[in-house]
Amino acid sequence: MIVVDTLRADHLTAYGYGRATDGALGDFFASATRFDEAYAPSAWTRPAIATIFSGLLPARHQAKINGTNRLNPAALTLAEVLKEAGWQTAGVSFNVEITRKTLFDQGFDTFVDYQGGVLAYPDISLMTEAASNWIAESEEPFFLYLQPMNVHGPYKVPPPSQASLLGVPPSAEFSYRSPPLTAIMSGALEWRERVGESYLASLTDQYDTAIRYTMDSLDRILGRLRERGAYDDTLIVLTSDHGEELYDHGGFSHAYSLYQEVVRVPLFIKLPGQTAGGVVDVRTSLADLYPTVLAALDLPLERRVDGVSLLPLMREPGRAGGEERELIFELNNRKRCAARGLIAGRFKLVHVEVSYEGVEDRVLLFDLIDDPGETRDLATERPDVAERLHARMIELFEQYEVRALPLPGGPEAEIDEETLRALGYL
Repeated sequence: MIVVDTLRADHLTAYGYGRATDGALGDFFASATRFDEAYAPSAWTRPAIATIFSGLLPARHQAKINGTNRLNPAALTLAEVLKEAGWQTAGVSFNVEITRKTLFDQGFDTFVDYQGGVLAYPDISLMTEAASNWIAESEEPFFLYLQPMNVHGPYKVPPPSQASLLGVPPSAEFSYRSPPLTAIMSGALEWRERVGESYLASLTDQYDTAIRYTMDSLDRILGRLRERGAYDDTLIVLTSDHGEELYDHGGFSHAYSLYQEVVRVPLFIKLPGQTAGGVVDVRTSLADLYPTVLAALDLPLERRVDGVSLLPLMREPGRAGGEERELIFELNNRKRCAARGLIAGRFKLVHVEVSYEGVEDRVLLFDLIDDPGETRDLATERPDVAERLHARMIELFEQYEVRALPLPGGPEAEIDEETLRALGYL
């Protein structure tokens, strides 16, 4: 299971992007099932990964800023289930949110994490080496979880690979965690006047080059599976925890909004023995990975989860998914963005309680079919739809919250303020 941190779906070649960002991983993408409408339940790491690990939405697992700063010990993780079933389990995470300190190592025999400076995360080459060695030495069956960070700002790529996508290194005009980015995202919106085309081109070039470098690096890990003769028999999942704002709506980074660029994520699943690719355009959630993996491995689903198995859709990619699913999203940072959202049918509703832009108690409504870029707010034009979806959103959140896991007693595993501020969550 590979979770490429901060990877938005629409910047991969497999999703129709005009650049060759897939790189060496293109063959894997072509042989896996691609999910065109996969969504994260939030726009930042901790709640999204907790959902992948537990199959529960943030409203239930509560691993979010207004809940707990660690994975709830009451959650039954995918790694725990597999370990109990006799699997060797290992994880490598270079995100400071996903560590032993924050209890995300539940169920892992081996968990390699990083607890240094947030933006000084290790290069994926170290993960490639660690994962390759573990694959070579482990006994089957095994479960390996990987979360590389190079696609997360500051979009780091070693000099020898900086020209791999464009033929030349990206320009350095854009600099992560410096103005105008930092000024705008702290509420100084007048800095938007200083954002020019060359600045945004530099941003996009750096982001895309980091994707290409990451995809090429990940293919080396799959190559180790091939060398071992285990590739064909391995269930492989590749996705992301959230996307990234590239000034699509006047913002940068992530966890500042619930726009499509941060909640729509890539998702590829290759089943054991699968050689032909497929496409599923039915709306899916990261909560679906937990029951899907267990179903694919013929292991029982021991607890009620918020996702559904995607195996029926993978076996018949062209079949209709029945009534379009309703999906909810949330952010819980009043200094950055506190908001809840719902996608139902063709519409997406977001209730922004407060945001860095000075917005308070505002409902946004978008028609994702006619306006996939979310450029036209229909809340005042279609008040009937807005009121109906807002009521439905509240109803769904209440249904999940009443079944929330109890918060653990005792002191929480706090992440220090300096770390949270460096990540941009303060």
